Amino acid sequence: MNQDTLEGWGARDYDWQWSVGLQQQLLPRVSADIAYSRRSFYSFTVTDNQARNPSQYDAWTINAPSDPRLPGGGGYPITLYTPTAAAAAIPAQNYITWETDFGPARSSYWQGVDFTLNARVRQGLTLQFGTNTGRKIDDTCATVVKIDSPDPRDCRLTPPYQTTVRGLATYTVPKVGVLVSGTIRSQPPLGFTATWPVPNTVVMQILGRIPPGGAAGGNTNVALLDNEHRLYADNRRSQLDMRFAKIFRFAGKRLDVGVDLENILNTNYATAYDSTYQYSASNTGMGGTWNNPTAIYTPRFARFNFTVSF
Repeated sequence: MNQDTLEGWGARDYDWQWSVGLQQQLLPRVSADIAYSRRSFYSFTVTDNQARNPSQYDAWTINAPSDPRLPGGGGYPITLYTPTAAAAAIPAQNYITWETDFGPARSSYWQGVDFTLNARVRQGLTLQFGTNTGRKIDDTCATVVKIDSPDPRDCRLTPPYQTTVRGLATYTVPKVGVLVSGTIRSQPPLGFTATWPVPNTVVMQILGRIPPGGAAGGNTNVALLDNEHRLYADNRRSQLDMRFAKIFRFAGKRLDVGVDLENILNTNYATAYDSTYQYSASNTGMGGTWNNPTAIYTPRFARFNFTVSF
């Protein structure tokens, strides 16, 4: 192993970004802008337990529970790696070093496309619409299996492309000096997680022993979802907000007195879910309360405010 120190590592910890953009003036007061961006990341460090190597792990496989809500209906095999009892008894000797000490640098980058349309169609009326589509790729498969555990699960993260939509409109009613504005946004659905607490009595039947540090009456947490088995909520997260304000001008200053109407359509999408897939023999409990919403977006409300500009 390379035992070089990491002096000056911050100088190597950098990222690289480039973009290609195109802007077109469609009409005297309408313009569109489209840009492709790619941002790459380099110089990652890892923590290596030098008292342990990949050969000191036992692999064991358990099948995910059968459930139509899980990808493919569940039932797929999940392979996990547990350190041997002898390896677990050796105190850790952690050493921070460059990831490239174990192999080629990972492939890590974000890429996406932005589109924005701006319009001023008449005096006092402004419209803006935009979208962003992109995803981040992270591939550590060349090195992760050489650092302590040989577990390759999720070594290549390839989420699907996700699109966010946003819009804005503002208009000042002439003569009466009333500002009317609205914003709308639509975000991708949330991704789910599922932690399955498997009793160690079940693990012992497969592995032949209780995992190090575990108790006979305890559990071993198994992640049911990974890069190959992804799960997302059914609905996008969309909402509309509006504002109405009266404009007053005095002594070179501007005072806006108005009301904000948040979540005017009263959408009630979930913002958090129960992530624990409860264990039960033969999965008779079907995960218990897993994936039940635990929080929802704030319901419609009004907020009065005033703003002074000078």
